[in-house]
Amino acid sequence: MSASPPTKRTYRSGIRARRAEATRRAILTAASDLFAAHGYAGTSIDSIAEAAGVSRSTVFTAAGGKPWLLKTAYDQALIGDDLTVPLAERPESQHLQSLDDGTEIITEYADLLARIMARVSTLYDVIRIAADTDPDVARLWADIGRQRREGAQQIVAFLTTTDALTPRLTPDRAADVITIYNDPGLHRHLVGDRNWSPEDFRHWLARALGNELLT
Repeated sequence: MSASPPTKRTYRSGIRARRAEATRRAILTAASDLFAAHGYAGTSIDSIAEAAGVSRSTVFTAAGGKPWLLKTAYDQALIGDDLTVPLAERPESQHLQSLDDGTEIITEYADLLARIMARVSTLYDVIRIAADTDPDVARLWADIGRQRREGAQQIVAFLTTTDALTPRLTPDRAADVITIYNDPGLHRHLVGDRNWSPEDFRHWLARALGNELLT
């Protein structure tokens, strides 16, 4: 008696996987939109389920609870998609690491930073507010702070390697300065509240970082 070919099972498994991924994306999109519109406390699992067109239980089984949804929505906004490729391994980051001129490093970093800020600034504010009252979100807020600091230290390392860092600042102080400027709240205030254009913000950010950090 011959064994049945696995083709049908593989095909059906592929369909189920694609449907599960589509459901997960719909839930994350709904959660991200609702968090941005109503904040963390003002968004319920029921409202996410309704917006995604799924049941409450499906939100938990296909995605996760509110803390996981907020973290994943922020992470995807940070890198710009839902692929599992870290920001440091993206082409724009790889290009930044290949530069050997301080002015070019700052200009490219400001461009990358401005684009990231535009994507995350609203959710960043949601997390900042919710961190005061929710322990899970407080841990996420602390993680984001560490990531911002690590990113600043990487830029300082690039500038130090190319002898472009101003002698006025130690590497530690320079990382402090960058951590002030890589705060997405700046983008939310200047572009969102004060109506700066994205290009004006990007040019200002490059000038400010250059004035502070370069020889």
